[in-house]
Amino acid sequence: MARFNFVFKPALIPSLAFLVVFPVLIMLGNWQLNRADEKRGIEQGVVNAIAKPPLLINESDLSTLKDEVYRPARLVGRFDNGRQYLWDNKTNKGRSGYQVLTPFFLDGLQQVVMINRGWIPILGRRDEFQDIAVTEAVASIDGVIKTPSNAIQLAERIEEDEINYPSVIQAFEPSVFATQLGVEILPIMIELSPESPQGYVREWQPYFGKIGKHMGYAMQWFIMAFIAFFLYIKLNTKRRQDNLT
Repeated sequence: MARFNFVFKPALIPSLAFLVVFPVLIMLGNWQLNRADEKRGIEQGVVNAIAKPPLLINESDLSTLKDEVYRPARLVGRFDNGRQYLWDNKTNKGRSGYQVLTPFFLDGLQQVVMINRGWIPILGRRDEFQDIAVTEAVASIDGVIKTPSNAIQLAERIEEDEINYPSVIQAFEPSVFATQLGVEILPIMIELSPESPQGYVREWQPYFGKIGKHMGYAMQWFIMAFIAFFLYIKLNTKRRQDNLT
């Protein structure tokens, strides 16, 4: 009469490899879960900001504006028609173009905020631009507060006395605008509301942290950890035959 059973006899090198790989895979999975939680918190902050009443910029503490990202805003002042910027490398439905950034002088204040008036297409040549003229009459405008991250500067900066407006730029840099315009520029940008006049294509998208992507990555790491555990047990478990009388 014979019977079969199994004995677990792990070898040294596979055991050492498993003790290194398995915790790393679990750590990577947990890191992706933490990233998903961070993005979830940011998204909730965006939702809360969007739900707030419009912030009256002219009456606000300008030093705290960077804490009001994605909050609706209302401003009173006038556009600077003669010194506008075209933010390069912006696309809309697969078409290349620019976003129009226009300085807006806040009424009763010494500060200027850049208004993103939306997207315009490239007309075929880089030295030909759509007419972006805007009235300089005092107006009240609505929009959303943003703080764009600086992109890598792709082109050499133009000296102040060489600027031709509208000036094509590669990055949103308030300090550069301030030097060129000779005024204080607030460290925010206002995306002009689609309902406000004086704008172009404005299909603004709120922040989405791609939480599902991080959850998917976490699942992949955990599955790999399970496979590593399964293989370690399977490859180090030997079948043994005992002969019984």
